[in-house]
This record gives sequence, structure tokens and C-alpha cells, in this order.
Amino acid sequence: MSLRHVSIRTGIVIVFLLVSLMPGCAGRFGEKEAPAHIALTILFFNDLHGHLQPFEIKDEKGVREVGGIARMAALIRDIRQENSRRGVRTVVLMAGDMLQGTPMSTVFKGEPDIKCLNVMGLDAACVGNHEFDFGLDNFLKLKSQAGFPFLSANVVLKDHGGLLCRPFRMVSLAKGISLTVIGVTTPELLTTTRQDNVASLGVRDPVASVREIYDRLQSKGPVMLLSHSRHQTDRDMAEAMPGLAAIIGGHDQILLDPCRKVGGVPIFEAFEKGRYLGRIDLEIDPATKKARLVRSGYIPITAGMPEDAQVAAIVADYDKRLGERFKEVIGHSDTFLDGERERIRYEETSLGDFVTDVMRQHTGAQIAFMNSGALRASIRQGPVTVEDVFRAVPYANELVTTQLTGREVEEVLKRSVSGSREDEDGGFLQVSGISITVAGRRVTDIRVGPEGRHLDEKAVYTVVVPDFLSTGGDGYAVFKGKQCVKTGLPLRDLIIDAIRRQGTIAVKKEERIRRVEEKSGQCRRLKRAAWVRTPTGIQFIEAGCSPFAT
Repeated sequence: MSLRHVSIRTGIVIVFLLVSLMPGCAGRFGEKEAPAHIALTILFFNDLHGHLQPFEIKDEKGVREVGGIARMAALIRDIRQENSRRGVRTVVLMAGDMLQGTPMSTVFKGEPDIKCLNVMGLDAACVGNHEFDFGLDNFLKLKSQAGFPFLSANVVLKDHGGLLCRPFRMVSLAKGISLTVIGVTTPELLTTTRQDNVASLGVRDPVASVREIYDRLQSKGPVMLLSHSRHQTDRDMAEAMPGLAAIIGGHDQILLDPCRKVGGVPIFEAFEKGRYLGRIDLEIDPATKKARLVRSGYIPITAGMPEDAQVAAIVADYDKRLGERFKEVIGHSDTFLDGERERIRYEETSLGDFVTDVMRQHTGAQIAFMNSGALRASIRQGPVTVEDVFRAVPYANELVTTQLTGREVEEVLKRSVSGSREDEDGGFLQVSGISITVAGRRVTDIRVGPEGRHLDEKAVYTVVVPDFLSTGGDGYAVFKGKQCVKTGLPLRDLIIDAIRRQGTIAVKKEERIRRVEEKSGQCRRLKRAAWVRTPTGIQFIEAGCSPFAT
């Protein structure tokens, strides 16, 4: 069972306000706060990725509609109004990656995203790596248009070492008492973003950067962290700063339900694409200025929920401006082209096979590699539109060819399989023209071409990759310094043309990436705590000896 499918309580906000939540991160809604304490509600979400409109998902419950920023806006409005009547302050936060992933976000470069968040009354957002997908200048433009601050305590400009954004925001709660919200950004910003978009940026150590502010401001009142970092980094910061009121995370796109407590610090994350709104209720002791977690949970954003009219109008306007081009039916798929994150970042999928085949066919390369992090959605069975392709392949990647020796090909593949399923590593490669066998995190067999010949370490192979990889993106250092040929072929356009030309496509996995169990009678030692797949599902395993670690 995937972590992404952890069951949670469902229902609209009225029901949510009445239920009991999980021990350790729980209480009961509807209880009156003690007059001597300050009541505060934190509403949060993360990794919106341009999903302003509702969208369909396919899971064990079948195909259903989820999300929609207008629904979330209405929910936030209703909670804020109810809290106002009760004398409770409401703060709304987003933990990074608002951009990239839909035609609307891509074509208008985040403009509608900012407008919707402004209407929602967002109080702060931390800087995510995808905020720079349209370049630094575009980010600075969005930053100037935002009615809220972008926060990051560790992203700096190389030329003078100064911070790109404000490191924190202080929200006054009462005389002499403030809530401090610190933002922090993953160092992966420099490897998961196009190099020319972040060439002028540097990223300082997250823990040290946050600690400096925390030590200085914790006397003012509770301090919480808005983090777009790996979950392990959030755990490291919790251990280093046990007095933090809470950490609201992003980037890993997991649902931490119940929250994870580390050193007494609760860590939250609300999955992705606006599918859930997280809620934390705190009470603050004016004498000690310390915060106590009263209750927490997540509200699913589902079909049938009311919409905020103003936000809905913004989305509708930009949808109209997209025009009919994106609604055009370009073909039909007889199969479900699987681009779901929990699979495509660890195993071969039908979408990965289709995309890499298109890459190789249009360039004549012997081998095609595609980083799975650039494939962001499935293409459903049935009619296929231009919008479907844009959702699946949101990045404007150009194809690049280069020459690699067999030894270098092997090095690339070793990097590809270096993560576990739970890492959901966007650097995991979908492939064409090559087949591999993987045991654990080791490549045990590599075969090339239709004849299935063993890889020759000394032979030279023509390889096609997206230009993102050719510059060393996702940690593929082998491509740096190689002579690369720009083909001028935009991958997304090639995919659209291929579907148009074929009319009907029927793609099934071809066992290009075969995973086998690594035989060992001994347990494996986890150097750090991690999410681990076990016979009973995905569990959080502390550091130490675990028979389930891979």
C-alpha cells in the first residue's frame, strides 16, 4: 500500500470540526479555549503545482475528481469567519512549489496562481524549487505581485551573498507576543531546476540558517518553520531546535497523517496539488509564550464542495484565455498511460516507455533516457487532448544527443537506481533501447538494442536526453563537459505530433526495467530514519537494523 493512499477521515469542514483526531497530534474541535490562553489556527497546503482547477485521479477507489483552488478558498473563508466569531486568529501558509504542472500555470507563468492566492489571503509562502521554472526574473515579477511575502532563510544571490527573500514573518498575536514563521528551501533547488534559471543563486545549509533566526527570536513567542525540504531535513531541524512549535513541510509530497513528532516537534505535510487543506489548532500561554498543540488534521478537497466565487472567476477567465487549442482532441489512447508519482519514480511505466520511444525515434539515438521527475501526470484511457499532454509533460525540454561509452552508460544507470521506492527520486530514469535488471539499488545486468546484447564498456553509444539532464540536472554529473548536440526538437511537441500521427495508441510496459529481490538473510541497517516498504505497507522506521530496508 502506497503512503499516498493512507486513508483519512473524509467529509466537509462541519463534520471535520466534530471528529476526534489521532493521539499525539489530537484533541477535540468545538472545545472552548481557556480565557488565559491565545487561540490560533494555522491552515496550510503545499506543492500546488499550478493545479487551480479540479482534476481526476485513479486509485483503489476508482476514478474520481479532487482538488480545485476555488473550493479550497471557500473552505479557508468559512474557517476564518467561524474563527473570527470565536475570537480565534487564523494564519494561512503554503510550503512552496506553487508553479508548474498545468497548461494554465505554464502558459501564464504563474500569474493566475498569484492572483488566486492573493484573494485567499495567504499570509506567507516559502520558496520552492519550482518557483524558478520560468526563470529568476519571472519569480521576481511574481514576488512583486504577491500580496504576501515569499520566505527563505537560505537562498542567496551569489554576487553579494544577500538573501533573495525575507527569511521570516512575524505575526502579532497580542501585546508583546508574536508568531514567527521562518521559511527554508531545499538545497536540491540547484540540481532539480534548469541550471541557467538558478545560475546566480546559492543555497546555504538549511539547519544553520534557520537556527540563527530561531535563537534570536524565540523569546518573542512561538516559532514555526515553513519548509520546502526533504522530510529527513525537517527531522534534522526538529532535533536541532526542539522548541519549535511546528514544522509545515513540502517537497516530498507526502501526507503526514497523523503528524510525525520528533523531539516533541510535530511535523506536518499536506500531500500535493491542493488535494488537502491542513489544519493545526494551537493555544499559547501568554506567561511563557509557549505554544501547545491542541488538535490537527487534514480536510480533503473533493467534488461537491462549495467554491469561492471570486477565485472561481479568476480561474474561469484564464481557462477561457487558454483558448480552444488545449481542448483539441489529438488522438485516442487504448490504455492508461501511467505517470503516477509513486510508480514512475521507481519503476518502468507505460508513459515512460511511450515518451522515451518518441525521443529515440525522432533522433535516431541508440538509447533514450528521461528523468521521471519531468513526467508529472498520467494520460487517461480514451480521447487525448493537448491539455492532457501538457499536464503529463509540463516542462519545455529540448532533446539533446551525446556520445557515451558503455562504462559511462553504466554510471548513468547506477545513479538512476540509487534511491528507494520511498525516496520517490525524480532522477530515476525511464528508458528506451536498453533493458536492465535491478537488485535493490544495484544494476546487475544491462542489455542494448533489439538483439539484447550485453553492454560493451568500451563501445560508444549515441544517447538522447532532455536538455535538463545534459547540464547535470538531478545529479547526472557524467553529462557535464560532454559535447552535446542540440536537436532543436521540443519534446512535448514531438509527443503531440506522435499521437496525432498514430491516431490511436496502445502502450504497455515492456519489462525494460526488471526488479528482482536481493537475497540476504541479514537485516539491513538504516543510517537515518526513513519511510520503508514492509509486508504490511509503508511504515516509518527509525535508524538502526531493519529487515525491510532496501
